[in-house]
Amino acid sequence: IVIAVYFLFLNSSTNETNKFVFAKITRGDLNTTITSTGTLQAVSTVDVGTQVSGKIDRIFVDFNYNVKKGQILAILDTTNLALQVSNASTGLQKAQAQYEISKAQYERDKSLFAKGYMSELDFITSKSNFESADANLRSAKTSLNQAKTNLGYAFIYSPIKGKIINRNVEEGQTVAASLSAPTLFTIAEDLSKMQILANVDESDIGQIKEGQETKFSVQAYPDRQFTGKVVQIRLGSSVISNVVNYIVVINAENDDYVLLPGMTATVDFYVEQKQNVLMIPNSALRFQPT
Repeated sequence: IVIAVYFLFLNSSTNETNKFVFAKITRGDLNTTITSTGTLQAVSTVDVGTQVSGKIDRIFVDFNYNVKKGQILAILDTTNLALQVSNASTGLQKAQAQYEISKAQYERDKSLFAKGYMSELDFITSKSNFESADANLRSAKTSLNQAKTNLGYAFIYSPIKGKIINRNVEEGQTVAASLSAPTLFTIAEDLSKMQILANVDESDIGQIKEGQETKFSVQAYPDRQFTGKVVQIRLGSSVISNVVNYIVVINAENDDYVLLPGMTATVDFYVEQKQNVLMIPNSALRFQPT
């Protein structure tokens, strides 16, 4: 009986002693944040393609090259394109000769018809031949201009000043532009200014506003915090893992060029901030009985 009383009453009472942890009340800043992830990319990126098919004859740039606007990047094989220009030029000369003959014939028949020496049917036929020769001449000029334009497309120039961040072709490779213009190079205009495309779910998007300050980090520099600002909330949504997400565009400065396109950024959106307030640990607001 004594042993039972000890375990039931005396031993249980010793385990009910309360333990307290003391902490200081301090002052500091409190922030309410929303965390999301996104991909870094250049603010302005241009894909350089080709409008004509052919074999890449020469390439003058490589990855990470700094290029100027109008600088030549590559040249396609111009053999077939030059032949098309020559054929179009020959066709123009032929059409020009036919036009001169038809014009002279029409001018003569016009004078004869006015004097009554030619029937109306013969005059209409002569006029129709002249108009047909004139149309053929204009068509030949258009064909020559088109052939010259295609020949000019064989020389690939940079449309902007920037840096080559991607090159998709090699010398000797054949590109086909029959259905769509293939991308040869990708040029980033200014890598000192980056943007983040962050996915924010529908439960948090209502708290995101344009001009809102953000902080983000990347895995390459885990101990460093970068700052940014929300510049756009895109209305188009997408479903990821059965959750509706919206794309939020964030601009960030990259003066030291440590941020690279394609990096994954963990972004904190600052919804509300309180400065110099009294702070106590959350554990002091809860009671856990024995």
